[in-house]
Amino acid sequence: MIKLRTALQSFLVSKHARTYFQSAPEDATYPYIVYDLPDILDDGEYQEQTLVEIDGWDNPTNGDSTALENLMTTINTINKTVLTADDMAAVFYLESKLPIVDEDPRIKRRKNIYLLKIYNRGE
Repeated sequence: MIKLRTALQSFLVSKHARTYFQSAPEDATYPYIVYDLPDILDDGEYQEQTLVEIDGWDNPTNGDSTALENLMTTINTINKTVLTADDMAAVFYLESKLPIVDEDPRIKRRKNIYLLKIYNRGE
């Protein structure tokens, strides 16, 4: 899991510098993304899969969600992309794109959920 998180963090930071695992610091500058790996399932000897949830957050002064929409479009370029690291390769497949209503009406949120198929090259 640590190897996957390290590779995923580097990969996502290449798409957007303000990328955080599970939660952002209180002083994070908008817009930013937060990602999580809620579960990894073993699908056989050499393949695993997990969902990758990527949440986009923005707090626009004018209420316009354009910057957030552009950020999530950039993030979605990972769809069908192969991530490689050491003895593993992983492919992203978009599962869903969701608008999220935040309890703070000034905050704009979007969530993209990807299935990540992980292939290990053996021990």
